[in-house]
Amino acid sequence: MMSTGPELFARSDEAVDSACETLSEPLARVMTMLGKRWTGHVVSTLMQGPVFFNELKRGIPGISDRVLNERLVELAELGLVSRTIVDQGGGRVRYALTEHGAAMRPAITELTRWAESHLQ
Repeated sequence: MMSTGPELFARSDEAVDSACETLSEPLARVMTMLGKRWTGHVVSTLMQGPVFFNELKRGIPGISDRVLNERLVELAELGLVSRTIVDQGGGRVRYALTEHGAAMRPAITELTRWAESHLQ
């Protein structure tokens, strides 16, 4: 079968005895990242634009301060979210998607379209 995009599954020269193949390394990385609880919510909410921590928390009902902070740190370490200190005295921090984070918009949009059509 001819491929029209990135490989979803790892390929090897060895014969595969199973009907299941291993996910490709890039797909496994993105599934691991987005599969963490609340990560998709954080990324999707930040697609609306830069926000402060409390605004972001209000936009994701049910997330705790601790988990939100953990996800923001993880996404910043991956280069997907930036932290900008706005007020040195009060320590207000604004969070935004970086160029790399914003590049996920087409994929998230397509997943949303798929969910609207296929998940009731």
